[in-house]
Amino acid sequence: MRQGLTGLSDPMTRNSVALMGNTIVTSALGYVFWIVVARIFDTEAGGTAAATTSAIQATVLTASVGAAAALVEWLPRSADALQWRRRVTTAWVVGAVTALAGGSAVVAVFGFGFATLPQLATPPGAMLFVLGCVFFSIGQVIDYVAICEHRGGLLMMRNMVLSGTRIPLILLPVTVLTGADSILFSWTAAAGLSLLWTCLFFGNRGGNTLWPSFTGMRTHVREMASSLAGQHLITVTAMLAGYVLPIIVVSRLSATDNAYFYITWMLGSVFFIISPAVSAALFVEGAADPSKLPHQARRCLVIVLALLTAPVLVYVVAGRWILGVFGEDYAQHGYLLLLILAVSAVPDAISNVAVSVLRVTRRVRSALVLNVGVLIGSVVGAWYALPVLGIVGAGLAWTLSQALGAIWVLVRWKAILGGGVTPDLPAALAVCEDVAPVTAEGSVR
Repeated sequence: MRQGLTGLSDPMTRNSVALMGNTIVTSALGYVFWIVVARIFDTEAGGTAAATTSAIQATVLTASVGAAAALVEWLPRSADALQWRRRVTTAWVVGAVTALAGGSAVVAVFGFGFATLPQLATPPGAMLFVLGCVFFSIGQVIDYVAICEHRGGLLMMRNMVLSGTRIPLILLPVTVLTGADSILFSWTAAAGLSLLWTCLFFGNRGGNTLWPSFTGMRTHVREMASSLAGQHLITVTAMLAGYVLPIIVVSRLSATDNAYFYITWMLGSVFFIISPAVSAALFVEGAADPSKLPHQARRCLVIVLALLTAPVLVYVVAGRWILGVFGEDYAQHGYLLLLILAVSAVPDAISNVAVSVLRVTRRVRSALVLNVGVLIGSVVGAWYALPVLGIVGAGLAWTLSQALGAIWVLVRWKAILGGGVTPDLPAALAVCEDVAPVTAEGSVR
């Protein structure tokens, strides 16, 4: 008992516990939300909104999260509370502006241009989408601030407000909105309420407040720009496929098919959250002693595979029943895809462990090659497989790409563990803090 309390006194341990709690609670709330959607809206409305909300997350991930991630490097270096506030303000402004630009571009290209996301071609859909991008971007900045300040509880509570308030909001009788727009409205409004909650309860710790300070913003933009490439691009490329695939399903099949795909992918996403989070955290320990790297890699892989065993078995045995909670048609169309995603968990774990080794040894190019290869293979493969195989085609494309990535890792395993490069503890800490908030956000679906 005393050892447990002592462990919780460590800031990283507290953050880790809060992040795990965040993943569990917000995932549960996310499942409840989509069960409500499946029960009160038709599959076309649910599938349309699922693609649009995935586009919000993809937009924020590619256009805005870099500004938030730069805080991992620069916020701890702040000389005083004023500089701290200026850097947070800069990240807020950059994140909001890039989200506004990115969201507007998505509306123009995929709403009005190619009509891939027809919901964005309507005024309510376009407005809610762009506003949602801005709110989610600012929320990401707050999550990174919470990690840097060792306030994992703040991150957890904000995401609980975000995930929890969506459920009653979706039940509001907003007669001017269609079914899909009602779902999008609940996402955007809940994101805004989570920001309001954070501003009210963040408080003042040593002068560090969320009150904005716009002085010297140009200088802070330049210093943060150097942190936007490299390591963070690895995180982006690792997570982007999960947000792009629902958009491709809508484009190549239909909104109804995407409803089945999205719910199944959401259930299977537990496989893809475990391995990057665990490997990033464990390699902080391994980076402190370079001689432990091979042992740490094997240990990490064993732990990840052990943690994956239970959810894989649950989905194999009870996956059809779990999908049936959303509706019998979800079980009929999604069970085979869920089994395929369960199979993909093993090569995905192997690749994620290798990526963590490459990141903490600063072999960024190799990590990017692996992640980009899997991303391109998944997206291109799904594009061609979906019309032939249905939603199962996206799962097969994802699994095959992960398998090829894992084979590449196994062939180069000795070089990855050796490589002539020693682990770097600051790099490992930065990796952990970069992965954590984005991984947590990945659970808020």
